[in-house]
Amino acid sequence: MLMDADITIAYKCSSCGSFKFFNVSLFELLSKKDCIFNCHCEKSGIRFKKTHGESYKMVIPCIGCGLQHTFEVTHKELLSGRIRDFTCPVTSVKQCFMGKDAVVRKKVDNLEKELDRLIDAFGYDNYFINTQVMFDLLNKIHDIAERGNLYCECGNNDIELVLLADRIYLNCKRCFASRTIFATSNEHLKNISSEQEIQLTGKLSYYKQQEDATGSGSYARKT
Repeated sequence: MLMDADITIAYKCSSCGSFKFFNVSLFELLSKKDCIFNCHCEKSGIRFKKTHGESYKMVIPCIGCGLQHTFEVTHKELLSGRIRDFTCPVTSVKQCFMGKDAVVRKKVDNLEKELDRLIDAFGYDNYFINTQVMFDLLNKIHDIAERGNLYCECGNNDIELVLLADRIYLNCKRCFASRTIFATSNEHLKNISSEQEIQLTGKLSYYKQQEDATGSGSYARKT
């Protein structure tokens, strides 16, 4: 009986944002203590490191949150060839797939088709300069807002979001403080990925003057 000794790993590069496919021989992988698979942009890659037991530590730089995540992969999982998803625990972005080639490629295709359907539904395909970066940034901002970490220094958390072709404009509806987040390159995505909160600044001094004049403390942020 012939055994298919190859698996495919699809990794969404944390630097250039594209999926890179690696066809890996299990015999080669299992015989080495350390394997590194770099993206074609040579700015990011994934690493397999053999542990003392029958397993590997898989280190993946994450495009979703900007951190590195470590996952355990056993010999049994590698030999089974069953598909496995590796998901960012912070943002839930699917960053890597591993399994048989046809199944992995279908997973990536379905993920990209899902994004295409979303783009078509909103009619943004020809509007944004970099549609992929724009949607990744929107997901990140949404996750921050869901945790209650998108707010203005005046204390307001009712933040207006305006989408432009090359940027996201955040505006406070109370004091009109604002922040612009550019969205045309993966460098812009990388810059925001490490942020756990977004605070708008710029108008607090005006409202501090109003508080001093009226004796009101209504603009202080409640914690």
